[in-house]
Amino acid sequence: MKPYVHSNYERVAEDYYPTIDKRCIYGFLEYFTPQGVCVDVCSPNGSGIVDTLKECGYDAYGIGDAFVDKIDAEWIITNPPYDKKIVDKIINRCIRRPMDGEVFGVAVLLRSNFDYAKSRWSMFSASANYYGQVKLLFRPWWSVEHTKSPIHNYCWHIWANYLTGYPVVHYAKGVYASLP
Repeated sequence: MKPYVHSNYERVAEDYYPTIDKRCIYGFLEYFTPQGVCVDVCSPNGSGIVDTLKECGYDAYGIGDAFVDKIDAEWIITNPPYDKKIVDKIINRCIRRPMDGEVFGVAVLLRSNFDYAKSRWSMFSASANYYGQVKLLFRPWWSVEHTKSPIHNYCWHIWANYLTGYPVVHYAKGVYASLP
């Protein structure tokens, strides 16, 4: 079945699209200054998220297993593969970690309409410590060739064990990066 919006690019194996557009991370950093170590749990082959966080002076590393028993970090900052069979499982495992006090917070880069599905309501409820989102006011590039304009909007969804109240929406320009 063809998706309702087709990108004209062939899908990459296992939906592995590293976050090469640094503006995504800069957009997150416009509103959050993660303290301590940051980990990308969906980076088996390297991570643009980790690289950019390190360039900005943060202590960051990547692993390829979002389901590992223990995370040695304060923040999980990740862009999961959008495979319908696994993405919800990855996010549910990640957001359980601040609820259990294992990590301080979780930031997940997702398409802006990800939270519209009623099957995902529990991810975004107060009981899940959902803080809110940082909407990116640009469409990220997922390939080095800039021959076709990106068509999808993205935002960071944030969960943290210390943030309470109604979800907050921030708007990030990601202006700190320039594209070639």
